[in-house]
Amino acid sequence: HASYPTLGGELRADVCIIGGGFSGLNTAIELAERGLSVILLEAHLIGWGASGRNGGQLIRGVGHGLDQFEGVVGRDGVREFKLMGLEAVEIVRRRVAKYQIDCDLTWGYCDLANKPAHLEGFAEDKAELESLGYRHELRLLQPEQMHQVVGSTRYCGGLIDMGSGHLHPLNLALGEAAAAASLGVRLFEQSPVTRIDYGPEVQV
Repeated sequence: HASYPTLGGELRADVCIIGGGFSGLNTAIELAERGLSVILLEAHLIGWGASGRNGGQLIRGVGHGLDQFEGVVGRDGVREFKLMGLEAVEIVRRRVAKYQIDCDLTWGYCDLANKPAHLEGFAEDKAELESLGYRHELRLLQPEQMHQVVGSTRYCGGLIDMGSGHLHPLNLALGEAAAAASLGVRLFEQSPVTRIDYGPEVQV
């Protein structure tokens, strides 16, 4: 993959991003697309940490049990969180297509039910996703249909989601770095940050 230089000397930019994982790379892309000058500093290599070493699941949502936060952010706030969890996958989908990132992106995912209550929960999830305007195919599987997705009789149902999938995480990170570079972001590897001075002008 493309290697990026080590920072030497003094440079100026509108924004300096510390860390070359998914958060840093995508922030760099978002800012550069809006016309800001960006420098990204990575202490090791692009995608060195968890961004390049995870399982590569690209699955809708931001976790379970969001309804517990209704007392804090209200019903509308919870709904916005849920919509963000759908939008996150769409951002990756669009970015991979726009910048032609070769990361083995494959669509299709199935939640597996260990007991009937789980399958009932999946039916509720399906109804809720449809109420949120989810545009991808969702299909509930009964026990006798589980052979379509897994070679086991252990599960008593499932929920197929064609809007979630799987990819090669390091190749996604490297592709996002290349996209950022193409937008003028200056990326530096082996460039650890040792201090930040918050004066009238921030110095890193």
